[in-house]
Amino acid sequence: MTTTDPEADTLELPPVPTWGAGRPRVAAQRIHPRRLGRGHLALYARLRAWTIAENHPARGKTVAARSSGLAFGALMVWRTANEEPRLLAVAASAYAVQAWRAGRPVPPTPPVPPTEDELKRRVLLGVQHLTGDRPAIFLRDVYNALQTRPVAAHLDDARLRAVLIHCGITIHKSVRIGDQTGRSGIKAADIAALLSPNP
Repeated sequence: MTTTDPEADTLELPPVPTWGAGRPRVAAQRIHPRRLGRGHLALYARLRAWTIAENHPARGKTVAARSSGLAFGALMVWRTANEEPRLLAVAASAYAVQAWRAGRPVPPTPPVPPTEDELKRRVLLGVQHLTGDRPAIFLRDVYNALQTRPVAAHLDDARLRAVLIHCGITIHKSVRIGDQTGRSGIKAADIAALLSPNP
């Protein structure tokens, strides 16, 4: 018996046996009730959409004809089940196979990474949010605010300045905010112009 230490850095699990060379494992192919249930709901949704014919040009006649056909088919299945119960077992097996195929899990699509323009816009919106109603913001305040965020905590001042310049932000050598002046900063008008450029 293999024992595992939950405090270890790497959790080693016992090997999973495989059957046959190149064949899928039996455990992965077993019939799972939830997959059959999902497949049944998917087949029911398809049948319902086909029956009500939402986007059909002659919907009234189409719904009546398809509903009549389904009723006739249900009657034939009921009569066949009474006369030949073995055929009902075959039909149930075929339906289970179709539900199994329809209930196949769909892998999630990976999220689309943002483009460079979208990333630049996010930086501009972040600086605009930091500026608030003030006419400008000191560069040191921008550095301190960005370095408190997890995404930019590893960046030093030089790299943050390079990011700001890459986004097209003009860094002025001296800006005035109230009574304070003589420090480098970013003007709110420049950020607004970058976010809404003239056509």
